[in-house]
Formats: sequence, C-alpha cells, structure tokens
Amino acid sequence: TMAGAMLAVWLRYNGPDTSLSFEIMMDCLLIVVIGGMGTIYGSAIGAVLFLVAQSYLQDLLRLGSEAASALPWLSALLSPDRWLLWLGVLFVLSVYYFPTGVVGRLRAAAARKAA
Repeated sequence: TMAGAMLAVWLRYNGPDTSLSFEIMMDCLLIVVIGGMGTIYGSAIGAVLFLVAQSYLQDLLRLGSEAASALPWLSALLSPDRWLLWLGVLFVLSVYYFPTGVVGRLRAAAARKAA
C-alpha cells in the first residue's frame, strides 16, 4: 500500500498503465523472489538489491567492457547495452543459490547456529 501511494505521489497519476504494466509486475516479482517470500524484510532487502543491481550494473559493465577492449568478443559481451541479459543471469544465480531468498537463507543460518 505504501509503495502504491508513493508511486502515485511520485508520478502524480495512478492508473492501470502505471500500476499494472508488465514491467512493474516483473520488477515486483523479482524483488520478492530475491528477498524472500512471506516477509516484509525480504521485500525490503530484495528491493534494495534489485535497485542497486539495476542502477550500477550498466556502470560495472562499461568498466568491464573498457578493460576487455583487447578481446573484441568479451568487450561485446560486457557491453552496457546487455545489462538486462546480465540482470537475468544474476536473477537465475540468486534463485539457484538462494531458493528461499536472502531472508530465507539468513533464517536457516540462524536456525542452524541456534541448534
């Protein structure tokens, strides 16, 4: 509810095209899956990780592309234009290594430590 209210205040408009678009729904799904389903903490952590990856991934790829300029195929693969590909790879890896999300992994580690 708070996220929807903040989106409406930020955009100064709220309608189906802003709230129910495919891109926004996919972003919400990615945030929840990365952070961990069923917890508010998981959504908050997932949102932070998703926004950091979305904001800085292009910059990191640009640095990698410039560093690998001697190898044209690697430079093309690390092109900042391919940031969505690398975001998808990061998502698949996070689902593989953190199937219950970051919060689920932290909870399991705390339970093992307590036992």
